[in-house]
Amino acid sequence: MYSNNILNTKEKILETDLQEIEKGFNFKFPSSFRDHYLLYNGGYPEKSLYVGNDGGEYIVDYFIPVKNENGQDLNKILSLLNDEKIKPVWLIPFADEEGGNLFCFSIREIDNGAIYYYNHEFEYGENPEHHIDFLSESISDFINSLVEYED
Repeated sequence: MYSNNILNTKEKILETDLQEIEKGFNFKFPSSFRDHYLLYNGGYPEKSLYVGNDGGEYIVDYFIPVKNENGQDLNKILSLLNDEKIKPVWLIPFADEEGGNLFCFSIREIDNGAIYYYNHEFEYGENPEHHIDFLSESISDFINSLVEYED
């Protein structure tokens, strides 16, 4: 599906697992993400560096699994973020950067499935919308654009 390998994925999920998340958080997965999660539940990209059009560098640490019996999963992360009301409701996280910033996809009709970077480090009371950067039109473009990261 991608030109970049996804390593160490979690247990396979079913369509019903996605439907439970959708029902619990009142949104629909874009079809590209539905396909992605049914093939790859979590994991790490072999190539992890995304270079934005502005030259900014973003490192994907891991993909958030829909279901993970022994750790964090999408349900737990969405519950925490929604309780704290610190991210725009139109963004759903799908990957994490070391330090806690998130890669998210849009559930808005205008750009459904587009990829955004959400920087969670801002002062209480600031508008979280000011801490979002557009990265890519789709999950496949995003993952295929990742390059080797050399630390």
